[in-house]
Amino acid sequence: MRTKYPSFPFRLGVVAVGSTLLLGACSDQNDSAPALPPDVQSIIFLQRTPRNGTGNVFDYADYQAGGRIVKLEPPAANGTRTVLTSDEMFTDADVMSWDLSFDAKSIVFSARLKDEAHYQLFTMGVDGSNVKQITSGDDEYVYPIHLPGQKLMFMTSKVAPEEAQAGAKQFQDEYERQTTAQVGTMNVDGTGEQLGPRNVSHRVAPALMPDGNVVYTEWRHLGEVNDGHLRMMNTDMTRMREAFGGEAEGSVAPSNSYLKARYAGTYRGADGQDAYRLVAVATSRDRTLQSGKLLLINLDHSEATSGSVDLTPAVPSGNGASSEGVGRYYDAEVVGDPAQQTFIVSWANGAVQSEVLALGQSTPDFGLYVYDGQRQVRKPLYNDTKFWDVLARPVKPRPEPAVTASAIRGNDFVVSALSVYDSSLRTIPAGAAVKVRMLEGFSGEEGIRTFGTTEFDGQSRYGEVPVQPDGSFSARVPANTPVHMQVIDKFGVSLADEPVWISGRAGEQRTCGGCHENRSRAVELTPGQIDSVLAGAMNLVTPRAERVSSTFTYAAVRGVPWDQAIQPIFDAKCVACHDGDETKPGNYSYTVTDMATGMSQKFVFDLGKQKVNVMVGERMTGLFTASYLSIMGLGEIIGERVVTYDREPRVYASPANAADSAIIKKLNPPVQFNKDGARIADPSVRRYGTATPHPLDVGGTELTPDEYYLLILNIDMGGQFFFRENKDGALAEYGNTTMGGI
Repeated sequence: MRTKYPSFPFRLGVVAVGSTLLLGACSDQNDSAPALPPDVQSIIFLQRTPRNGTGNVFDYADYQAGGRIVKLEPPAANGTRTVLTSDEMFTDADVMSWDLSFDAKSIVFSARLKDEAHYQLFTMGVDGSNVKQITSGDDEYVYPIHLPGQKLMFMTSKVAPEEAQAGAKQFQDEYERQTTAQVGTMNVDGTGEQLGPRNVSHRVAPALMPDGNVVYTEWRHLGEVNDGHLRMMNTDMTRMREAFGGEAEGSVAPSNSYLKARYAGTYRGADGQDAYRLVAVATSRDRTLQSGKLLLINLDHSEATSGSVDLTPAVPSGNGASSEGVGRYYDAEVVGDPAQQTFIVSWANGAVQSEVLALGQSTPDFGLYVYDGQRQVRKPLYNDTKFWDVLARPVKPRPEPAVTASAIRGNDFVVSALSVYDSSLRTIPAGAAVKVRMLEGFSGEEGIRTFGTTEFDGQSRYGEVPVQPDGSFSARVPANTPVHMQVIDKFGVSLADEPVWISGRAGEQRTCGGCHENRSRAVELTPGQIDSVLAGAMNLVTPRAERVSSTFTYAAVRGVPWDQAIQPIFDAKCVACHDGDETKPGNYSYTVTDMATGMSQKFVFDLGKQKVNVMVGERMTGLFTASYLSIMGLGEIIGERVVTYDREPRVYASPANAADSAIIKKLNPPVQFNKDGARIADPSVRRYGTATPHPLDVGGTELTPDEYYLLILNIDMGGQFFFRENKDGALAEYGNTTMGGI
């Protein structure tokens, strides 16, 4: 049974209006209870039909009929309620987000009409007049906000026409394979649409800061990285960069993802300059209905001096069930003097977690409250038990900030760094960096649902650019396409892996200080300082249709499909010994028992090309060869299934880390490049000392330089089986289904 309200140590003034309860101030309330400041004369908020389907915090298209926009004036028990979306066209519609104009005279919102398949953008006056639909078509338009200069920003599933003509489809996220939300802008009347650079995963929930920067949440997924950080960009969708999330990692991080950030005040930063505070929901990536604890974030100019304060310490930050009286918060908006830390919040009581609620066939009841962040006291403001009451904002003018923009030159994206040795991720020995490898990212939109057993999705090599003597580099890559960078040594092995995708607009030129350098430090371009700028950016731009390997040589390789590029190496030089015969040296075996089914299966080290029908784990499959499973392991096939092993399984490759992979150490590759990045082969110098490389140590034939490079590249790109080069054959054989197929 769902509790409408928690117990409070004071009496409430309550006015019942149908099934609606309006809770406001009364003369005998507890003095410690927070109150709305006098300048909040009215509020606008959304009412959404209760649901239990937004388990992923990045979901944006969960339609339930019956949503509406409501104005409450004044926001108190005797206030007047006005349904702004009373026009007949909004009958059985759903409204998912909205924003107020700078002069507080109009709003923009995203709604899906009852007879439509997608969310579109609408504008209207704050009194509900002059309703206009400004987008249409077969794509989603969500999360609109007002920008300076009579513009709007939004997120959309649409692909820019020029990219669609080249065959590009919008990305699909790595788990639910939903079409991802990407940034765009347009004029307030719907004209002049421009679509910005794309991320492999979702970008959601933008908010405008007083200085004109936009803060948004980006789903970062690259191997084991799987979180939602706050990022910043200019109003013209350039200079996308980290804002908050990397300050603490692992078990000490406040949460996995940070969502629906809003401006919450200005303070003096560690460098003596003005910095901003944000209030955001901290939550797990999934199962929490986009709700969690509230964080007050000090968004300083450096990760080292940024931090956060937990405003709701009793609320869980993970996806475990919350308890009675604790619940979870859906959003927060600062009101009055930010120093007082008073917020209008949306809160639901009890176990606000999708799995728990599903067992009871229930949904959460989000209502509006006033929250005192300093005293951690919450007072009910408004709750209609038939709806989620969320995203409340005061109806009051606000200053219009300046437009923030970067210079646009040409049609490509130029990315540069002052020094690859300036890194907070790894220490790179001076002079060890030879090249920077540029990689393209893609996902399920290519037709492949499962690329392999590792945590990675699709990648393709653009090429490599030389690191100049001063440590700088510069590359020209396709615009609006995710780029991942690795610094590689003279053996072709990655020394440092930038664990995020970056992307830039056409004509944008972005120079950073280094690999994940201090964001507070100004990037100064002293004449004569940057060799890469003097040399000019190396052009790696290639039409999308041509970004497929023609041959598997160092010069031509892009994707490294296991059956086409790696298996021939094993067939020629390895399988005579490593043939699955566990009586032979080096053919390790182990047995897996699936506790859910009782099924047991033995796996023996085997570099053969035959497919193996895996019968244990959460995602049983026959997709992969014996050689792939022997080197990369079962990984995601096991999933969340409980299994036991008779012996510890051995995995011979560490995805995205060839340098620490057992197979690469055993092969002990020779030098591949000289200090200028030119291709050479010098077997007298080996990466792991003087040990004789395998299989030379047992009388076999050594790998060629290209064969070494292919295996290293496959592992450094995530150790996948499928790439663009072999996906069509796999789709023809298995179809686009599940892990048991593709």
